Amino acid sequence: MPAPDAPALTLAGVEDLIMAKHDLPIQTRREMRSRIECFARVCNRNPADIIADPAIIRALADKASWQLAGHSKAYWANVMSILRRALSIAGVRVQRQRRNFKLDASWEALFAPLLRRDRDDLHRFAGWCSTLGIEPTAVDAQTFERFLAFCEECMTQRNPRERAHVARRAWNRAIVCGGAPYTSIPAPVPARKAAMRWPDFPHSLGKEIDVWRARAVADNDFDDDHKPIKPITADNYETRLRVMLSAAVASGVTASHFVSLDRAIEPDLIKRAFGHLRGGNELDDRLKQNLHSMIIACLHIDRYLGNDPERRVALSKLEKKVRFVARGMTPKNNERVTALMQPRARQALLKLPQRVFDELKDVTKPTVRQAQRMQYALQLDILLHLPMRLRNLTELDLASTIAPPIAGTAGRWRISIPKDDVKNKVAVDGELIERPSAIATRFLEVHRPVLAKGHSTRLFLGQSGKAKGGKSLSKDLVQFLKREAGVIVNPHLMRHLAAHLWLAAHPGDYATASKLLGHKKIETTIRFYAGLETEHAVATYSALVEQLYEDQKNAGSASPGTKGKKGGAGK
Repeated sequence: MPAPDAPALTLAGVEDLIMAKHDLPIQTRREMRSRIECFARVCNRNPADIIADPAIIRALADKASWQLAGHSKAYWANVMSILRRALSIAGVRVQRQRRNFKLDASWEALFAPLLRRDRDDLHRFAGWCSTLGIEPTAVDAQTFERFLAFCEECMTQRNPRERAHVARRAWNRAIVCGGAPYTSIPAPVPARKAAMRWPDFPHSLGKEIDVWRARAVADNDFDDDHKPIKPITADNYETRLRVMLSAAVASGVTASHFVSLDRAIEPDLIKRAFGHLRGGNELDDRLKQNLHSMIIACLHIDRYLGNDPERRVALSKLEKKVRFVARGMTPKNNERVTALMQPRARQALLKLPQRVFDELKDVTKPTVRQAQRMQYALQLDILLHLPMRLRNLTELDLASTIAPPIAGTAGRWRISIPKDDVKNKVAVDGELIERPSAIATRFLEVHRPVLAKGHSTRLFLGQSGKAKGGKSLSKDLVQFLKREAGVIVNPHLMRHLAAHLWLAAHPGDYATASKLLGHKKIETTIRFYAGLETEHAVATYSALVEQLYEDQKNAGSASPGTKGKKGGAGK
């Protein structure tokens, strides 16, 4: 009978191994144990519950809110550094820091003429190759695959895959040039197969899609039967159609079958694609939402074609089977908003814009990094006071949607976004009070000129000086909030937070919450946030129970007792 597998080493086991290392000074051992305990405490875990595996520790560290725990960035870096050292001493294969790698002579010679950026990007890879005796001329695609596997297995730092890709890009950029005897490394194949591209389908289908799209977004006041859609909606419909057709091809249909839009929305083939996407799994809300978005795109195309009533009926029946109506927030968003309602997290978020403003108020010639930091702080403050959608935040424009105070005077900024530029055709109109207006004025006068390299009138700019895109703005703001406040928040989550804050302070006031969020119908607000009524009811009832308990406790202590009384019925 084979021996049972040995139990996995945990951080508690690492502590025991470290404390038993009598060749280490007692102070060093105690420091390592202290840092392990600190890491587990910040992650809301016990050391005995954390497997001593770099990948697991990396995932926990990525979500750890060390800022909310009251630690500085330097202290947390020290915690992670000593934790890695403890893991290494305990026999865990862990990669510590880039600078710990020593380069051999061939790599040192290769690095000599490189720019600082290229040396930094390649140093970890070059050090890893040096430890394995791999010469620069022997590097190939398989070498980088092994390096990526090493990073994912042994690194506790975040984004190991991106770090490996940084090294690959630096190799191609700085080393493979000018006829040098080195191999260019192609980008790795994505782990998840992407959808097919339109050129993979017949050219005739692409031409029909172009005609449909032009018609779909065209505005014609004299055509009562045509209601134009926004370009972004057309983009989404086009993407959902492409993903659906890719699934049909994966299920066995040849791509050459789809020579026209009529062929693309055949109900039987849609069912076949849906079956492939389902893959035998339960038809849960997430899958329904995905399939429903596809059938909605097909229905829109069917209305455009308007030549097959039977197909229309079949598509409508299919739409009913996968219909998805959003009710409340997703579990992930609900979890994140609930975390933000904790006093410490909420205060960290609310105070962040002013904290950044105070730290930079004396800076007259900011660096690009300081200007970007002020820009993020202003984005957050605008979302806190006017919880608009990401697209509207991205497109704030000094020439049209923003009215700052008269130059040289203090006052309030006004933001006015016409209804045609808002998703649900409800205009956004409001003033920023004095404090966020002061931050906006400071950004405009001192920090924005550092970022402005052209003539863009957009409020928020990228490093190139051009208007910042929505995806880039969202990604940078999320990273800023995680880095500065220890909270995980995306721009759209700020709308959910606004509803939570208002309804927590004014239970049942859905009318104001609806106006704050710019909902057309109050039913939308109620459908999403009615769960807060349950939270308020539970909190109110709990307070009642506690009050009854205190009343009974006080009544018991005030009632006359019998202890120590003289006399009585027996005497």
